Amino acid sequence: MSRANKLGRWGLALAAVLTGVLPFAAPEACAEALAEGLALCGGGLLVSLFPYLIVSVLLVRSGAAGVLGAFLTPAARLCGVRARAAGGVLLMGLVGGFAPAANAAAEAVRAGELTPGEAAALLPACICSGPSFVVLTVGGEMLGSAELGVRLFLAQVLAGYLAAFLLRLGRRVSSPAVERPTRPAPGEAGGIDQVIANAAVAYLKLCGFVLYFRFLAAGLGALLPGGAATVLAMVLEVCSGCDLAARSGRWAAWLCCAALSVQGASVLLQIRTLCPKEISFRPLLAARLLHLPLSLGLFRLFLPGGAADVFSTLPPQVVPLRRVPPDCAALAFLGCCLVVCWLGKLRDSSAP
Repeated sequence: MSRANKLGRWGLALAAVLTGVLPFAAPEACAEALAEGLALCGGGLLVSLFPYLIVSVLLVRSGAAGVLGAFLTPAARLCGVRARAAGGVLLMGLVGGFAPAANAAAEAVRAGELTPGEAAALLPACICSGPSFVVLTVGGEMLGSAELGVRLFLAQVLAGYLAAFLLRLGRRVSSPAVERPTRPAPGEAGGIDQVIANAAVAYLKLCGFVLYFRFLAAGLGALLPGGAATVLAMVLEVCSGCDLAARSGRWAAWLCCAALSVQGASVLLQIRTLCPKEISFRPLLAARLLHLPLSLGLFRLFLPGGAADVFSTLPPQVVPLRRVPPDCAALAFLGCCLVVCWLGKLRDSSAP
């Protein structure tokens, strides 16, 4: 038996032990986590995911994905993909988040619009949390600032594009002619009834991942100290990770940014479930290593004048500053240059 198989079996055995023990070790925390997960699946997650699982398939099959996503074609080419459907996949990630984007990439491969290699190259750029979750839930509800949520969303999206571009440079892909599979006829792909049924099944699978990993994060978090519980939740499930990160005080916004970058094991397994096995997962896993420092750096740039994290105990309009805003710094620099030039002219005129 190979070493990878042994590690996989040990991982499965550990998951089995934790799943069986945690309801007895931390029953209240586990019950509360499952109840919150069900409320999430029947509320905000239902509205932000289920419609887009249907939309992503319909847009690809109708051919409208390439038209609507045409403005993202330059970003797709930075990822090394020139197919017309690539912009539509990126668009799904931009408006719907990781699940619709992965669903659109998988459907484009099945429809012959993308090759598995092209879909794998696009995943690092479009796997992110949707704007409704980041702006409204993380920013507005958890951190108390929707504006901060907008900056978090922009940071994770741009970091994804940069990570995909850097991976393309590392691969040094030329752009050979690609033989695409034949596009199936509309009758072979199934009608809208089949699309809705498949979307419902996919959504139930996604909810299963959310419930299970939220249960693990809450159960282990109840047994571990606060800092360890937060890190563990960030690694396991992005919703729980952002929730605990938002309560961490001074570094709340930064930890939420890190949680959104990591996405967690739950999201990665959901994407693996949606995408066919011929789409390689290696570019996405490599991109997550690049995404974390890139998103934190971009988030730092997007903060107004190097603003500190907004504490939940302060009114939304109070933004403590750590440094001079960039525009003020530029004006001060120009003023210093003028003073130096003026002093230089005085010295030259007074010289004998």
